[in-house]
Amino acid sequence: MISRATVYNTLNLFVKKQLLRQVVLDDGKTLFDANVENHHHFVDEETGQIHDIPWDSLAVSKLDSLNGFEVREYHVVMRGRVKNSPRKRA
Repeated sequence: MISRATVYNTLNLFVKKQLLRQVVLDDGKTLFDANVENHHHFVDEETGQIHDIPWDSLAVSKLDSLNGFEVREYHVVMRGRVKNSPRKRA
């Protein structure tokens, strides 16, 4: 057995070495994501599943108009439900 502290220390080391990305999705809910490429997230509120959304699928604009802020990085977390694909009628 290993301690919880050892697990989190190891995860944080992986984040520091850029092998994982730490994403805070909500209060008390942190995702350690193995996909370190730029992307966004969609949280399905019905199932709790987290889906990767390609970076180029969204456009965030006017970052330079945020007076008094120097944006270093951002990512979008969307919440909702995944639509069911249309069912074929027999």
